[in-house]
Amino acid sequence: MADQFPFQEAIDFLRNKVNLPTRRWDDVLRQGQVRGFTVAGIARDDMLSDFMAALLAARTAGTGFSEFRKSFDEIVDRTGWKFNAKGGTNEERRDWRARIIYTTNMRTSYMAGRWKQLTDPDVLKYRPYLQYVHSNALHPRLLHLHWNGLVLAATDPAWRYMYPPNGWGCGCDVKALSERDLKRLGKSGPDEAPDLTPYESVDPRTGFPEMRYPGIDRGWDYNVGEEWLSGIVPPELRTPLPAVADTQPENLPAMPEATETNWEELLPPEAKPEDGAAAFLSMFGLQGNEGGYYRDASGGIVPIGKSLFRPDVTPGNDDTNPAYGKYARVLADAIRKPDEIWLDWGMVKSGIVLRRSYLKRVLLPDGTSTFLRFEWTKLGWTAVAEPTSAGAADRYRRGALLYRRKAA
Repeated sequence: MADQFPFQEAIDFLRNKVNLPTRRWDDVLRQGQVRGFTVAGIARDDMLSDFMAALLAARTAGTGFSEFRKSFDEIVDRTGWKFNAKGGTNEERRDWRARIIYTTNMRTSYMAGRWKQLTDPDVLKYRPYLQYVHSNALHPRLLHLHWNGLVLAATDPAWRYMYPPNGWGCGCDVKALSERDLKRLGKSGPDEAPDLTPYESVDPRTGFPEMRYPGIDRGWDYNVGEEWLSGIVPPELRTPLPAVADTQPENLPAMPEATETNWEELLPPEAKPEDGAAAFLSMFGLQGNEGGYYRDASGGIVPIGKSLFRPDVTPGNDDTNPAYGKYARVLADAIRKPDEIWLDWGMVKSGIVLRRSYLKRVLLPDGTSTFLRFEWTKLGWTAVAEPTSAGAADRYRRGALLYRRKAA
């Protein structure tokens, strides 16, 4: 996949990544892949840097797979890397593994760059629709083939999940269309979005429930372009995140002064778990089984809904969680009106995830200072509310500071 001219948006996407050592391909999934550069089985930073340099050369100069394959062989020969691959001979195994690394990064960077171009306001003004274009693969995924020619508004929520690539080796694309293009196709408006109702599966590594989407491979159920520009990693964060290590910035300023609250914001002691869940959701204008997305003060998006309070969806969340009790409303306020928002890498049982932390200090009428922390990852969320001093919050202030409340 060699470009005749440098594709700057795709180059920027690759350059924004930070090296992350991994053992398996699913150590980092979905949104984490937007910010982390991984090659399954590589735990050395220098090797990851070598592979990224080779990919950037291909992306920038358009040298194509053959040149990348030469770089792959050089890195393997020099380092003695023992990689897993399919094939009956050493040549076949090398070619298979090199091609996986190359095509995955070229496709994701290309489609991320395409999304940035296609959703530019000036482009959307004249071409507000996107058409799904199948790759004409010899052995197609049946749903991808069924989606071929489907036209949806560029703002249709379905693109959050079915914007290509939708799996390993997926070469599908999208095409921008105007109102005139629709008429030429014999359409009076966009098509009905396909049924993307998720179904419950199981994470093979943890045994926890995992939601999957029809026609989309595990770990590919996200829009690489949307997540790059406005998802869990907002557009304001343009420099790479530090690796998973001591990531607390130097000269860290003190937390903002605690915000005064009143007893009316706290639920009574006799409140039931369902009361806490309802109070939390009401802060976002939701009730019952309603769900939605909340764009926070840094520009990032957090899914909000009743499923947040299901222990089978978010393992470890039970009736003892402070979000179920008297702190339900103030914990919701930690998302709506935080003191700070941080983004960092987190180590979990199944690998490495991006962790978004909302921190807030509140002062209760009895003079008690309470520290609130709401952390969000692809695996679920954690809520903490505890009496503490301002300095005790510092251990959670790590990674990249996305937002800080201005002093009154």
